[in-house]
Amino acid sequence: MARVGLIGARAEVALVVVDDPEDGGRLAVVHVRGRARLLEVVEPGHAEAIAGLRAKYPQYRRMAIDTRPVIEVADLTATSWRGDAGRAVDAPFPRPGDLAALVRGRRSVRAFQDRPVPRAVVEQAIAAAGWAPSPHGRQPWRFAVIEAPARRAALAEAMAATWRAQLELDGQDAAVVQTRLDKSRERLRTAPVLIVPCLYLADLDAYPDPDRQAAETTMAIQSLGAAVQNLLLTVYAAGLDAGWMCAPLFCPGIVRDALSVDATLVPHALIAVGYAAKDPIRRSRYSLDELIVSWE
Repeated sequence: MARVGLIGARAEVALVVVDDPEDGGRLAVVHVRGRARLLEVVEPGHAEAIAGLRAKYPQYRRMAIDTRPVIEVADLTATSWRGDAGRAVDAPFPRPGDLAALVRGRRSVRAFQDRPVPRAVVEQAIAAAGWAPSPHGRQPWRFAVIEAPARRAALAEAMAATWRAQLELDGQDAAVVQTRLDKSRERLRTAPVLIVPCLYLADLDAYPDPDRQAAETTMAIQSLGAAVQNLLLTVYAAGLDAGWMCAPLFCPGIVRDALSVDATLVPHALIAVGYAAKDPIRRSRYSLDELIVSWE
């Protein structure tokens, strides 16, 4: 009963597993987090949960637990380390296969480890982006991938002047501007892979009036966001993380020239991909009541 009371007060739960070899091998830690709730008798899945408990624990086969709620833990996310000073394990920890858990578990990461990203993960993520809905099925997006450190550094330098000018327009102190600029450039330099989603409007339907043409462009931009979300979720499901930067929106021509891509492509974002160096701070989300403004 005490455990049930704790769940009512705070639903967050955590499990820490530590492997400390006696032979002096590398320490390994797995930290699993989730949200607990009571699965009531009338809810789907309760009977299956009871059957699972009885299959695992013989003592439950003789107990009348059918009419009792079951503690369910969902929305699982995990972080793992091995070695000294929080060094990450050699393989990513598997992420949950449940879509709702993936959506809630995905996070925006700004600091990455110095570990190469498997090319297959990048290809799978971009392939998933290609299945996003789009106006008339035109798929108005293309993606540039930057892996070489020199190319990442060159892109950061190309965008630096624009970043500085925009930060100075906000009236910020010169030292603050320099600090923010240095952090942004460092993110581009240290992320193992950068993916640049570009808007591609050449294949859109053409209309004789400007209003419908503008709406067509807006639909394309909306679909680009859907494509990027597919990409982000696929990266996270593979055990890696990503961070979405919107800087190219403010200097698309500079980014296009730095990448030497076709003039028909409009860079809209920078997606940094890699293995998280640390857990980011998670921002709170609006409640369902706050998100729904009308339901009739």
